[in-house]
Amino acid sequence: MREQIGGMVPQEVGMRIALPGTDDLPLQVVPEWEALVAQSSELTQVIDRHLDYESIYQRWSLSPSELCRKKKANLISDAYTVLQLRSATG
Repeated sequence: MREQIGGMVPQEVGMRIALPGTDDLPLQVVPEWEALVAQSSELTQVIDRHLDYESIYQRWSLSPSELCRKKKANLISDAYTVLQLRSATG
């Protein structure tokens, strides 16, 4: 029993095995990758614009955690709108 490693005998450890369906490599892991990248770019622009606008009044660079509740709600509602418009248009 000691010579077995996970159900394999030592002679099988270094052997190559054929994987079924490897003709389609590389696998397309995320089919809608381009759409997700475009959507995240739009969302990033919305967040950056909010933070830039608020930074003008605060006189220093802001992060989302430094916004007040009302400004966070505005940021989230704008981000949600971008996501909804993007999903409605395709």
